[in-house]
Amino acid sequence: MSVAFLAIGDELLRGNTHESNGHHAAKELERLGVQLLEARHVSDARDDVVRAVNELATRAKLVLVTGGLGPTDDDQSRAALAEAVGVPLRRHPDVLAALESRFAARGRPFTETNQRQADFPDGAEVLTNEFGTAPGFSQRVGAALFACFPGVPREFQGMLRAHLTALLAQARLTATPRSEHMLRIFGITESALQERIAALPCYEQVQIRSLPRFPEIRLHSTGPDPAWGIWLDAVRDSLGWRLFSEDPSASIGDITRNALARRDATVAVAESCTGGLIGDLLTDAAGMSQHLLADLVCYSNAAKTSLLGVPAALIDTHGAVSEEVAAAMAEGARARTGAEFSVATTGIAGPSGGTDDKPVGTICMAVTGPGGTASWRQVFRGLDRRRFKVLVAWAALARLRRALADA
Repeated sequence: MSVAFLAIGDELLRGNTHESNGHHAAKELERLGVQLLEARHVSDARDDVVRAVNELATRAKLVLVTGGLGPTDDDQSRAALAEAVGVPLRRHPDVLAALESRFAARGRPFTETNQRQADFPDGAEVLTNEFGTAPGFSQRVGAALFACFPGVPREFQGMLRAHLTALLAQARLTATPRSEHMLRIFGITESALQERIAALPCYEQVQIRSLPRFPEIRLHSTGPDPAWGIWLDAVRDSLGWRLFSEDPSASIGDITRNALARRDATVAVAESCTGGLIGDLLTDAAGMSQHLLADLVCYSNAAKTSLLGVPAALIDTHGAVSEEVAAAMAEGARARTGAEFSVATTGIAGPSGGTDDKPVGTICMAVTGPGGTASWRQVFRGLDRRRFKVLVAWAALARLRRALADA
């Protein structure tokens, strides 16, 4: 084992606080090519902390510890590390002076309780904290290096960025950033994706991690050249429109804005069951005002008729959830706004309202543009209302991007 993570606090074990520091540590280590191989949560009881420290000292070269550095009696990290090493706690005069100065600058009293934050195991190295009051420290326990940080996520994340590289070097761990590529995929199940990519050339030589993040799948891969490059190109060809991005940070709004910008196109949206979610996703992207002309949320049949011009007779004949009405909604939004393209959604989110012909989860979508109007009907079963809306919104934007690419 190389690196372990230890989170201290009763509040974590009782579900009072969500533990996010381990997740952040794993991401930072992965970025550097170092794998986090164990993570633990323990209570504030000193015996529990000492036991965990002694166990991890035999298993890891570096242990990242969060929590237990505050001024109160339940903050036991300093005392537990001192006990594990068999040394006393000593008050660090430079840290004490810095803490006193910081409290004075904020107009806060500096009490004896606050002074505890300047206590460290004898021989420990102080880790500066530019993000809060409590400094961290590093301490050797046997052959392992323990690095103790505050549990506050903002402080932990900032301090980890500042100190991690040096800590890895002190623990004699080599940081080798991994060359990994991520493909963002929508419109195919994880099992179907696995079957498809496994049949492609050089698959056996590539290491893959599939990470579903509803409603997309993020496919991470690495491997030796040229096999890896051959496989990636084959995946791109095989997936086509389902591979909607290779940018890990771009929002779905950013991706759709880029598709609109490539054509210098404008769009209008007509929403029923998605209740404005498509417009919300689009307007997450800066610069969308150059492309989105209007988002018309027409939830009732009367609004579909009065605002979008959908004939009442069409709704009576086919129902509000139908390809015909979806097409009329898209065409009405385009005609009323002058947009080059328009996309519309109407569906049954549930849990009630379904029929044998149109069960809960039925969605009808349409996209219209210079090349005409196309509509689709699908059924997304087994989703709660929120997940249904999200999936429909993503599906509608995928249809819009396909229409833009084909125009």
